[in-house]
Amino acid sequence: MPAASEAHAGSVAIFGAVHGTAYPGSIHDISGLSPPDVVRRAITEASVHIDHWDFDFDGPLLNDGALEVVDLGDVATKPDDNAGNRAAIEAVTRDIRMAGAIPILIGGDDSAAIPFMQGLADVDRLHILQIDAHIDWRDRISDETLGYSSTMRRASELPFVRSMTQVGIRAVGSARREEVEATRAWGSRLVTVRQVRASGMADIADAIPRDGTLLIHIDVDALDPSICPGVNALSPGGLWLDEVTDLIASAMTGRTLAGFSIVELQPKNDVNDMTATVVGRLICHVLGHLARRT
Repeated sequence: MPAASEAHAGSVAIFGAVHGTAYPGSIHDISGLSPPDVVRRAITEASVHIDHWDFDFDGPLLNDGALEVVDLGDVATKPDDNAGNRAAIEAVTRDIRMAGAIPILIGGDDSAAIPFMQGLADVDRLHILQIDAHIDWRDRISDETLGYSSTMRRASELPFVRSMTQVGIRAVGSARREEVEATRAWGSRLVTVRQVRASGMADIADAIPRDGTLLIHIDVDALDPSICPGVNALSPGGLWLDEVTDLIASAMTGRTLAGFSIVELQPKNDVNDMTATVVGRLICHVLGHLARRT
């Protein structure tokens, strides 16, 4: 279990979770490096000279030490222990929040985000920005209600979640008419890739309420597979890196970040570590903005 005591007030605590809630009969192929480890390697290789100028931020990434970042390692998870995995992820998230730090989760499949969100229960009003190709509103697949197709459905049931903005939606996923209708009836705001580009990132972000805290949750398949091939569900026509970083920047402006999660990297499908590098850069963008909080 990661030692959340290493997190300090005002810091950022990163941890990984390889397994979440598996569907019955699913195959768990984590041969080689795990998703959190390949992202760590990508971040490390890109941050050897952490004091050098980062032109995305017009200064060093962590603003000359203005932000402390702690890597807590991975939660101890098992492919056949769904309940134990959820309990561990939720506990670490909660402990990081209690320490006054901001948790960052590197998954694992999207089901790991369910207990991560449950671990944010100390907040009064949570507004979720989900960046994903899919809406993830299935109530269940077979008898499993906590798998990766149900992430946002379960989030909608948390009493402290007050709004959802779901960006990057496209093509075909697990959603049927009933899930789309349930999503809209709850009040979630669905924004397709075409709508994103017609409106602009600033307008999308401006509509997120400001009367609470923000969770940014990214499923890597939101990005176009030409730059992020290492995913479980390829879907052409996705967002570009600069579009996602612009959305992150706009969403974080003037808001308090409760947490950040990024999931669904599949290392065995990656090409030249492209996806791991993009994921690492997205995390760096979150860190860079946090280092410049006023």
